[in-house]
Amino acid sequence: MMEKINEFVEAGLLKEAGTIKPDRKLYDFDATKIREVFTQFLEKLGEKGFYLATIVGTDMLKDKKIRLDYYVVVLPEEKTIVLRTFIDRENPEIDSILDLVPAALAPECEIHDLLGVVFRGNPALRRPFFVPEELVEKGIYPLRKDARV
Repeated sequence: MMEKINEFVEAGLLKEAGTIKPDRKLYDFDATKIREVFTQFLEKLGEKGFYLATIVGTDMLKDKKIRLDYYVVVLPEEKTIVLRTFIDRENPEIDSILDLVPAALAPECEIHDLLGVVFRGNPALRRPFFVPEELVEKGIYPLRKDARV
């Protein structure tokens, strides 16, 4: 199945961006193509050919961006790859993949609550999800590097 990932690179959907520990291939993609990326994963790998382990959001205050890393396990090799994209910190929106990959529910809700990212099309987004009510009332997203808790 890993050779199929090269098809995504050749098609221009993913760009090989290096390796991160422990021996995980990193691929960049354009945030506007998130649904296309996961639709292609479903078509080329099948719903049993991969699973979404998690999504990690990181505030890149100096760059005025939020980085989103989608950790995907490719089967049957059980090889984890990281799909990375960046969105604007001032207008942090990206399409949800919840309807394509149900495992996106918890990480999308968590990133929304902690960083303020809006996953368009996710009907379960709400605050508070993990964050205490008093922080929500103050409009604080605690993982933002400029948050004053």
